[in-house]
Amino acid sequence: MKIIGIIPARMESTRLPGKPLIKLGDKSMIQRVYESAIKCGQLNDLFVATPNDEIYDHVSNFGKAILTSNNPINGTERVHEAYKKIDLKCDFIINIQGDEPFIKSNQIDDLIKICKYPNEICTLVKEEKYSKKLENNSVMKVVKDLNDEALYFSRSLIPFNNKNNLYNKHICIYAYTPSILDKIISIEPSPLEIAESLEQLRWLENGLKIKIKTTKYDSFSIDTKDDLIYANKKYI
Repeated sequence: MKIIGIIPARMESTRLPGKPLIKLGDKSMIQRVYESAIKCGQLNDLFVATPNDEIYDHVSNFGKAILTSNNPINGTERVHEAYKKIDLKCDFIINIQGDEPFIKSNQIDDLIKICKYPNEICTLVKEEKYSKKLENNSVMKVVKDLNDEALYFSRSLIPFNNKNNLYNKHICIYAYTPSILDKIISIEPSPLEIAESLEQLRWLENGLKIKIKTTKYDSFSIDTKDDLIYANKKYI
């Protein structure tokens, strides 16, 4: 099986402009992500997909980069455009978030375990006991069925009245087959997606299945200055 990893990255972050090139210790955020992901021996290739010359030139010093247009409106579309430009046949494409420097190669290994027929879209969750941080609407929660397929993603704490049990915190990494990636970028935004600002709800509303794998490894994105301060404590 051939698997390609693609890391979408752009300079135009609303809350942290230039985020991919912000230093964490002695390395940029995007370099931290790339070097963590490349440790996964099951990836046949790894690229950063970006519309920005600054990121392209920077990544080219330590890895592989693909220059995309400014047309994609989200990371999924950027991954799709990059994949078409790479023009390499593969069985699955893994979308790795460019603002998660704490990603572990073990998470990618866990995701790859469910990259097999009939699964077409795969992602990860981590089981967690209730804590106040789970109520933060930047932390995505998932409920799944007995076959480990997603029922719903939400910024709200779901399921309701579950504080004595475990919640499924979403780990934002995805694997797609090339054919399903072609399909999902052509689907129009859906009502639930618009309500929650979660793209994956568009796929569920259109009857697509998202396979879930539970991992013991956590990760989180750097979205605010407070996140950046916390991350730098690890690397300095």
